This record gives sequence, structure tokens and C-alpha cells, in this order.
Amino acid sequence: MIKLVPERVYYEKEIVDYSIGKELLDRYSKDGVALIEIENHNQIPELRELPDSEFVRMKKYLILGIRRTTRLIPNNRSADFIVPFTSSGCSAMCLYCYLVCTFFKNSYLRVFVNRDEMMDQVRKKAQKLGVEKVYEIGCNSDMVLENALTGNLKWAVEEFAKIKDARCTFATKFAEIDDLLDVDHHGHTQMRISVNPPEIIKKAEIGTASLKDRIAAANKMYQAGYRIGINIAPIILLDDWKEQYHELIEELSRTLDDGLRENTFFELIFMTYGLANEKINQAALPGTADIFEKEKMKPKGRGKYHYKPEISQEAAVFFRNEIAAKFPKAAISYIV
Repeated sequence: MIKLVPERVYYEKEIVDYSIGKELLDRYSKDGVALIEIENHNQIPELRELPDSEFVRMKKYLILGIRRTTRLIPNNRSADFIVPFTSSGCSAMCLYCYLVCTFFKNSYLRVFVNRDEMMDQVRKKAQKLGVEKVYEIGCNSDMVLENALTGNLKWAVEEFAKIKDARCTFATKFAEIDDLLDVDHHGHTQMRISVNPPEIIKKAEIGTASLKDRIAAANKMYQAGYRIGINIAPIILLDDWKEQYHELIEELSRTLDDGLRENTFFELIFMTYGLANEKINQAALPGTADIFEKEKMKPKGRGKYHYKPEISQEAAVFFRNEIAAKFPKAAISYIV
């Protein structure tokens, strides 16, 4: 069960002009949560100045604001367009988090209250194009996690069901999807369940759902008529990675719904690790797993590392063979 009762709420005063903003403020005011007004959700000096050792505490904060940029971004992987949507950041503490690479310790959960403006962008684009396109709504957050606070994922599914030529997609490491099961989604929503071996989830994906619970959520969503994909991400090539990922694919084959197993697709994403991750993990999460093996990696942009081509290429062959053996009808959308 997701438990999201923030220690503090930082908010832009303009959010009271939106019903969901006022609702959230009223809720946390009644709960006795400290409410702190800010000028800009992107610039909170008292949080920026905190040491990295405060990272875990900062993950318990919630920031409420208005998203200024709602322009759709073309994409060629999970979707045709990325929708800057209703949240950014997360309350979980994955040791490899790519948001930490971008926002450093300020990768806490931010919720944006102007959701109708975001959906208007999708409606306009769909009407202009007149052909079905896929829209990613969870690029910088986990919408299942956010939904536990706002109900925005359920709302989005209902809104996409009304748009003739638009289908939404999101990936999740959480399992609280019960309020989506009775939604009349018209087949316009697909969920990609993000998976990793149980040991990696336990040690490196702190605060997320177990593999067993993620698979159960995927089965429920498939039975409710949603299209379901399998996102193996990020792939972490520890010394025993072949054994761990072989067993993961075996487990998926054993426990996924028969129909889902016959109709799913895969996305494979190798880990990118940043020096920001290393710095914050050492300061705020001492004693956690060491997943950064520099000798296997090479620089990828400023302060980031990716597996060397010869290593990732060998692994890609392994995954293609393993998936073909257990999921012969499944396509691999991409490997990066």
C-alpha cells in the first residue's frame, strides 16, 4: 500500500485557483501538515541549500505548483509524443534514478495542478493529425504513485477514452491500480510494468512494489482490457546478471496471465548512472548496494555513465534469446 503523507507541503499560491490545488491544500491543512508558500516550484532556496545527507527526508516533501511548459515533445520509443504531465519526481529512492542525474537531490515529488491545459494540448494535436498516436504521460514520474495522491491517472484514462485518435501510455514500478480496473478506457490506455530481478528491486529500488505485486497488477490490468507491456529497466549488469535475468524471464513466463503472455511486448533499457547518484547515495543511503562498476562503463554526457558497447551488445543478444524462448510472440520495441 502506498503511504503518502508528506512531512511538508511547499506550494505556489496560484494553485488555489485550480480545484485540485485547493483540494490538496485543504486536505493537508486539516491533517496538520506544515504548508509553506513559495514563489516558484523550480526554485526553493531552502531545499537547494540542504546537504545531500537530507535526501531521504526531502523525499517526504510534496511540492505543488503550476507547470509552465505544456508543449508536446516528439518521441520515437515508447510513444509518438511525450506529454509534460501532472507530476515530476517521486517518493521512491532508486539508487540509479535518472531524475537524480537531472535534478540532483531536488528529485522530490512535484504535482502540477493545471491538468486541463495539458490535456488540451493532446486534444489539439489529435484533432490536427487525425491519425492514432501514442502519448507518454509518465516520462518524469510514476503516475500510479501520483494517482494515490491526486487521482490524476484515473482522470487521464477517462479523458483519453474520449479522444478518437489518442492512446496514452505510462510505466510503473508500483502496484496500486485497483481504481483503474472499472474505468471505461475504450482501449485507449496501455501500461508498461517495469520489472527487475527481486534482489535488485530489494536493494536498488527502495520504496517500490515487489516483483510479485507488480506482476499481479499487470495481470489485473490485462484482465480489465488494458494493453500491457513489460519494461525490463534499468538492466543492471552485476556479476551474476545472466542468472538473475534468466530467472526473471522464467518468473514472468510462469506467472503472467496466459493471454497477457501471448499479447505483450518488451522494452529493454540499460542502466545509466550518474556521479550525482553516487554522491547522494553515499551521503544519504550509506550501506546500500553498490551498482556502479566503472570498469564496465564509459562516459555518456556530462557526469553520466553507460555500459560499454561490447558489454551491452552481448547482453542484448542474451535478452533477445531469452525472450524469444519464453515469449515467442512478443516483439521487442527497442533496446537502449
